[in-house]
Amino acid sequence: MEINKIKDHIAKKFSNDYRIWSDVLSNTQPENYVCKNWQVEISQEDIFVDTPSKTFSVNEGFFACNLTLQSDNQGDDITYSKSFSAKGTFQLDSINRIEIEDIDIAIEIDIF
Repeated sequence: MEINKIKDHIAKKFSNDYRIWSDVLSNTQPENYVCKNWQVEISQEDIFVDTPSKTFSVNEGFFACNLTLQSDNQGDDITYSKSFSAKGTFQLDSINRIEIEDIDIAIEIDIF
């Protein structure tokens, strides 16, 4: 499989899989929030793939979301927007589909 297809799949995974960001947001400070919406921006040029070792890294991705703190009686939205980097592993299955196995995201956890 060509590298650009692998990069495209990785970018889509980061953009569409809320489970990745749910794990990140569960470690933010302060806790107790409701995530109203979120968005991820990653350029293919910022994704590096090593096919022999089946690893990837992302430099200069950007994550943004609107949060409402549960302790905020007024329900005001707080914008959490941070750049991030990530690394992980992937596998190719028997019909050349890519499965992301492990993802480690480095991002600032302080909302304020």
